Amino acid sequence: MKEIRILVPPVAMLTADGSLDAPKMQRYFLWMADHGVNGLFLNGSTGQFNILTSAQKAETVRIAKTALQNRMYLIAGAIEGSPALVTGLAKEYRTAGADAIAVCPPPFFRHGQPGILDFMRSVADTSPLPVYLYDIPAFTSPMTFETIVELAAHPNIIGLKDSSRDFARFEALISAIKGTRPEFKIYTGTEELLLASLMMGADGATVATGGIEPEAIMKIVSLWKEGKIDEAREIQFALLPLIRKWFAKDFPEGFRDAVAGKGFL
Repeated sequence: MKEIRILVPPVAMLTADGSLDAPKMQRYFLWMADHGVNGLFLNGSTGQFNILTSAQKAETVRIAKTALQNRMYLIAGAIEGSPALVTGLAKEYRTAGADAIAVCPPPFFRHGQPGILDFMRSVADTSPLPVYLYDIPAFTSPMTFETIVELAAHPNIIGLKDSSRDFARFEALISAIKGTRPEFKIYTGTEELLLASLMMGADGATVATGGIEPEAIMKIVSLWKEGKIDEAREIQFALLPLIRKWFAKDFPEGFRDAVAGKGFL
């Protein structure tokens, strides 16, 4: 059976003066690794990339790499307004130890599909690290099904984090892309859909719940691998009220509170 990656987008951990709290971050990352989490999605929405400087974003990767070495796969969000800025950050990430970058359409301004295609292709052509598409239409211009399928043919675009919460489209993307590029990684960004996504052929998930209840998330994966779907479904159902509670606050404050409740903030 193929490797399943659970990548956690960790919350930002800062000291009172606004600098990164490396000891807390490393303790948190190692705790997740000890519970079987095998990847991090650094500097994404849960990681509050918008409050970090470029230097802090690169330092976040360096802190993770120093603590984990090769225990986790490291994707780092490179969310910027131009391909040149994305590529510049990707160079810093490569030096810091990232394995890949995640890129969404440029924030703030709305972009049509031709502009998104041009932006993503320019990034993929120049990035020194492999690129994951990051589709999160709640915060950026959405990528259509056709745009994602077209971009998935680029050799330096190797995967997708789908945070659209559109499961019908997610299924269709797996069907459309995997037939010609089986190595292309497709991750759900929706914790409520973890089990359903695995059953339909996803390569894993990038979910903040893995950084709060890693035992439960990894148990869903292991039970699915064993074919114990009913047991996996019960754990998935048990997580739903918690997830609703965490999303009830302004994002990502509910998730920050939950991480604090585990003793890491």
